[in-house]
Amino acid sequence: KSQSPIENGIIENGIYTCNKIDWKINIPNGYSVRTSKQKEELEEVGYEAIKKETSNEIIVRKNRPHLIGFGIDDKNYFSSSLESLKGTKILPLPEHQKFLAKLTSDAYSKINGIEFNQNLSSEKIGKYDFYIIESKIYNKKTSELLLTQVVYNTYIDDNLFSISINYSEEKVNKILTENFKKSLTE
Repeated sequence: KSQSPIENGIIENGIYTCNKIDWKINIPNGYSVRTSKQKEELEEVGYEAIKKETSNEIIVRKNRPHLIGFGIDDKNYFSSSLESLKGTKILPLPEHQKFLAKLTSDAYSKINGIEFNQNLSSEKIGKYDFYIIESKIYNKKTSELLLTQVVYNTYIDDNLFSISINYSEEKVNKILTENFKKSLTE
């Protein structure tokens, strides 16, 4: 019975149990747990790009409290975070979605050699209403699809619960998406 505590929960027998909200998620076979350090290194790149694109009155926080992340490589992974919004203005979900979609779009449009498109939607998963931002990133010269990122966000109490599924292989998307949805419905 292997048990390993991590920052905001515990992993036992391949299942992560969060200690901040009532949530458990299975870690799929063959996927390795990503450390907070790996997540911070990836976020640092995105943070610097986004910081340049936002006005000073908008607070862009980095290193949001990491819950669990796992993947098979740097293009195919699941990541989750829970950010306290206590003391901040909590935007209605549709407004937050537009805000985040614009931030993402502005950041992607500055990257040379890529094209991207976004699709915005929403979905009720379990008892939560999520908004979804799907971004597909293509090689500008070859039009090859390089990466798809799907972000699911909802509020749980005074927190932003955020899931990011990144993939370059459709089978990975299927595994990670089904696994995530199952974590909120079973």
